[in-house]
Amino acid sequence: MLRPSSLPHALAVTVATVVTLLGGLVLAGPAAAHSGEAPTPVAAVTRAEPEQQPLAPRIRSITPDYVPESGPILIRGTVTNDSDRTWTAINVHGFMGAAPLTTAAELDAASQIPLTADVGHRITVPGTFASIPSLAPGRTARFEVRLPRRTLPLSTPGVYWFGVHVLGDDGQGGPRVAVGRDRTFLPFVPASTIRAGEAEDAALVVPVRSGVVRGPDGTVVDPAAWGTSLRSGPLHALVSLGRAARGHPLTWLVDPAVPDVVRRLARDNPARTLTAPIRPGPAGGDQGPSASPSPSPTDSAAGAEATASGTVPTAATHRLARRWLVRMHALLSAETAQVLGLPYGDLAVEPAALYDGSLLRAALRRGAHALSTWGLPASPVVAPPGGRTTADTIDALPRDTEVLLSDTGVHGGAGTVNRTVGHRVVLDSTEAAQGGPGPINPHSSLALRQRVLAEAALRVLGDRQPLVVQLAPGMHNRIRPSFFAGLADVPWLRLTTYGGATAMPASPLAPERLQAPPAGQPQLGPRVYSTARSLLDGGSILQSVLTDNHTLRKRLFEDVAGNASYAAQLEPYLALSRMRVTERWVHDNLDRIALAAPVSVTLASTSGRFSAIVSNDLDVPVTVKVRAVSDTGLRITGGEKVKVAPHGRSPVLLNASTDERGVHTVTLELTNAAGRPLGASDSFPMRAEQVSRLIWVIIGVGVVLLFAAIVVRLTRRILRARSGPT
Repeated sequence: MLRPSSLPHALAVTVATVVTLLGGLVLAGPAAAHSGEAPTPVAAVTRAEPEQQPLAPRIRSITPDYVPESGPILIRGTVTNDSDRTWTAINVHGFMGAAPLTTAAELDAASQIPLTADVGHRITVPGTFASIPSLAPGRTARFEVRLPRRTLPLSTPGVYWFGVHVLGDDGQGGPRVAVGRDRTFLPFVPASTIRAGEAEDAALVVPVRSGVVRGPDGTVVDPAAWGTSLRSGPLHALVSLGRAARGHPLTWLVDPAVPDVVRRLARDNPARTLTAPIRPGPAGGDQGPSASPSPSPTDSAAGAEATASGTVPTAATHRLARRWLVRMHALLSAETAQVLGLPYGDLAVEPAALYDGSLLRAALRRGAHALSTWGLPASPVVAPPGGRTTADTIDALPRDTEVLLSDTGVHGGAGTVNRTVGHRVVLDSTEAAQGGPGPINPHSSLALRQRVLAEAALRVLGDRQPLVVQLAPGMHNRIRPSFFAGLADVPWLRLTTYGGATAMPASPLAPERLQAPPAGQPQLGPRVYSTARSLLDGGSILQSVLTDNHTLRKRLFEDVAGNASYAAQLEPYLALSRMRVTERWVHDNLDRIALAAPVSVTLASTSGRFSAIVSNDLDVPVTVKVRAVSDTGLRITGGEKVKVAPHGRSPVLLNASTDERGVHTVTLELTNAAGRPLGASDSFPMRAEQVSRLIWVIIGVGVVLLFAAIVVRLTRRILRARSGPT
């Protein structure tokens, strides 16, 4: 037997809610128009707060969590007396909607309906409800409601309202009406509607992303906050979620910078230095330094400053980081897991595509490499947090990169798997990720599971598109093993990975149907990317002259990516400031490698040698070359590679030759071994006198005179001998 809940009060609340929503629409319109943004759907932001209920029921489990072909549905939960009176003669009845919800729009609207609205009728068949004799204020009692299949008011396939009503006597003589409600969604998919062997594919995607901020010395800022996250916050929740899956398929959307940061914390958050890098140990720790010079005074000062500023993690954070790396690696490498690799540092894709496509491609390559070195094959994916992007951004991506967007990021809706401007574009379900209707937290394990099942059921009964749900960070610590078990036990649902769910031909999607990100949101400007190019170019040159350090540019790229990320985009001026500090550090170090040319050089012949002095004020040795630039009449060779000790000086010999007299201007440049200038240069004049010709003329004239004198003398002797004595 079915009975309606108390309608008058529910209708009054519903009317008031409708008026409020309409008022909200009127107020939201002008503001949105003024800002140039699309109006935010009011329903998405006006989820009613649960009203205080005298007797508050909480459904803990529904078995099974769908309408079975036969057999009962068992509801277990608790009732808590939140009033200041003792209630007696308490009955807990199941209830079910009279008509199903058959579209996603109906389901989304239903999730916003106030708790007091009439959404279904109580089932009052004897033996189907639970009884609680009495309940004192603040006390909680358990209940179990068993609903045989024949008692369910089913009509056609779809998604039904389902839950419990609590009735009781407060001793005031009032009517026995529903004074407590809890509700959710229950899908009804008859076996007759599904062909044998068919099932709805559903994939759950878990994002592993977090804004990373590094200080001027390259250390991760606020390791204490990261330690809290590892102990009881979002990073801890990721591990808890992965363990709750218990081998069920799960897809991880990973920013490789996150495990890199945790690895840094496990190594005591080392600062960026010019010395040789530290070899990592097998568990994210260190085996010890490789062969390198002793720590320089600059490095020691940086370490002391890091300790004083609180960038060295505590021993507890150190241990938590090591443990998280081991556990997370086990989850990501499980056979039922799939890893999708984001651009390194969660790079903001839209401005990068506009201002520096090479940085975007480098972030994708670095992301894939970082995960592969962890033994994790990863598919490159771009997934803007807002779920929107443009066709121009997609067109700038490498061809093997997929795009994961929200289904609200396309005008007019589309299927799950699409193709536009040469790329696969997968749309996840925004509605399913919103969770259940309340009164409990919509992201609780049961509420979220029933919403996912409801969305999947409508797709089974409709277009049969696969379902991809991206779990928001706030859900991670609420999901229990029952969430996954409930999804896995549904006969018409197949829980799989992202790749398994989207392994289907893509439908064409017109580029103009993509919704661009809101125009008013903060965005990184061109100065960030020009600074990034200068920083990375300088970093490449600086690394190339360091004798032992082969990872400096890698560390600098981490800084750049973190300051060009989606998180940094919220504070673009601060991101630019941090990047400029790092750029200045790079160029200041390059400026400490100097070159001194001679004041002037005079060639007394067609060729000669001269020297320049290379000085190194860094705390590490460097290897450089000297390159000479002059006019075409002067040829200068030499300047081979020279290794200069820390705080040392070294002469460099060069050879000059010319056939042209006069003054030539010579510029000496300091370069790396590949010939890229370091920035240091010096110029001087070289005078070519060519006095050798005059010398040879003088010598020649002298020789001629000598021989002439000899001939004259011999001639006189011969003549004197012939004439005899007088």
